[in-house]
Amino acid sequence: MSCLHNFCVIKFKDHPTENSSTLSFTTVRAKMELKEKIQPEILELIKQQRLNRLVEGTCFRKLNSRRRQDKFWYCRLSPNHKVLHYGDLEESPQGEVPHDSLQDKLPVADIKAVVTGKDCPHMKEKGALKQNKEVLELAFSILYDSSGQLNFIAPDKHEYCVWTDGLNALLGKDMLSDLTRNDLDTLLSMEIKLRLLDLENIQIPDAPPPIPKEPSNYDFVYDCN
Repeated sequence: MSCLHNFCVIKFKDHPTENSSTLSFTTVRAKMELKEKIQPEILELIKQQRLNRLVEGTCFRKLNSRRRQDKFWYCRLSPNHKVLHYGDLEESPQGEVPHDSLQDKLPVADIKAVVTGKDCPHMKEKGALKQNKEVLELAFSILYDSSGQLNFIAPDKHEYCVWTDGLNALLGKDMLSDLTRNDLDTLLSMEIKLRLLDLENIQIPDAPPPIPKEPSNYDFVYDCN
């Protein structure tokens, strides 16, 4: 018997005359209502995680029309979430780059839009890059002022999702990446299960269980067949 089924039996046990189809409908409705209540909290948690990653910053490669990637630059968000600091680097850094070592700044208030893929100015300008699907899927740009632009090619899909999510969050827009959808589904599922456990009065310990003693020897083999 699932946790959700237990929850609904407890909630509706005062109505024994309900048939199974009505109970099933009520079960689904109860779960949907709980999900709708929790989802804003989970989205806020994901938003804060994205912004924290932008504060840490990322090293990006500069690509030219010949796809050479021999130059680097770094971009990070200020701790108060009001300014993007960025600048060129001689080589790939080991760890975070301090704000004061980055030469340029862009106030978040000046950002007009964030565009991705083939809509990016640097993808339109460089025909060879536009034809490269791998690069195209990692490209995004910040548009500011009348013609200002800050062009990115993320090192991988995860960083692409983190940055596009974070920038959209800064602009008050929805986070639409696959990473956000996956995180939302995972965290919602976990939170719903935990809250249903609470309703069943199942005690969740505050501390982890004690670590068992080590075996007298390690001369054993697990047979998984």
